[in-house]
Amino acid sequence: MKTLMIIWKNKGLILEGVINRIFKRDPIEIIAKKRLAICKKCPLYDTIGTKCITPGTHPCCEQCGCTISFKVRSLSSSCPHPDGPKWKEEKL
Repeated sequence: MKTLMIIWKNKGLILEGVINRIFKRDPIEIIAKKRLAICKKCPLYDTIGTKCITPGTHPCCEQCGCTISFKVRSLSSSCPHPDGPKWKEEKL
């Protein structure tokens, strides 16, 4: 139930990431590539999927449980790192 509430609360951000993953645009892909490089260096980058909100969607972020391929493409999202965001929201 908690998982469903988290997904519901963030449905707009998730949908943005999904749409941008399906319908790729160069400016967004440039941002996503930079964000992904930062995420891959982070100790919270979960390649196995033990902390993913949705099982089987790894790699994901251990902090928020989001699927990385969607998270980095959601320009309205920022990094949830507990020490402060490693990347922030952006607008095109």
